[in-house]
Amino acid sequence: MDETQEYLTALLEGDDLVILNIYDRFFPKVKSFIIENKGKEEDVQDVFHDALMYLLVKHRESPLQIQSFEAYFFTICKNIWRRELKNKKTRVIDNKTVHLIDKETDLSLFILEQKQLEVYLEKFQLLSDNCKEILSSYYNKLSYEEILEDLSYGSINTVRQRVFKCRAKIIKLIKEDNRYRKLKK
Repeated sequence: MDETQEYLTALLEGDDLVILNIYDRFFPKVKSFIIENKGKEEDVQDVFHDALMYLLVKHRESPLQIQSFEAYFFTICKNIWRRELKNKKTRVIDNKTVHLIDKETDLSLFILEQKQLEVYLEKFQLLSDNCKEILSSYYNKLSYEEILEDLSYGSINTVRQRVFKCRAKIIKLIKEDNRYRKLKK
């Protein structure tokens, strides 16, 4: 059994020793990321726990087929934290800042977003290498001029057409997937 499967099985079975190993190995990296991105120690605990819960729920739902537990888990933690930053609502009561977050709703929405991301990433892998390159550049906020230069196209119009066609391809692939229809509801 590889390490990824060992970790996933340990989560399902509640194997404290292996779960402790997960904390020992991955908590420092998650902590570093969150602290560097406006977080506090208690935020790290919450995000780490929510990510483990997400993995547990997701793996129970249907066995996960992932290559690297570390990469997958860290991505989940980053996404949870980014979502948390985006959705943080605060209120000052008696000169104390209170964060207002409905954890159950927040985790449910995160699970839905993560499923959508997984469908997108799966369909992204079906695109041609050229489309992957173009869309990666486009979604990483490179300007059409920068894409033109990086990928050596003839004109800005050609770049715009390629971005449009590649986006249309991935949208078509996603909409044809049964999971998309279920997630849309």
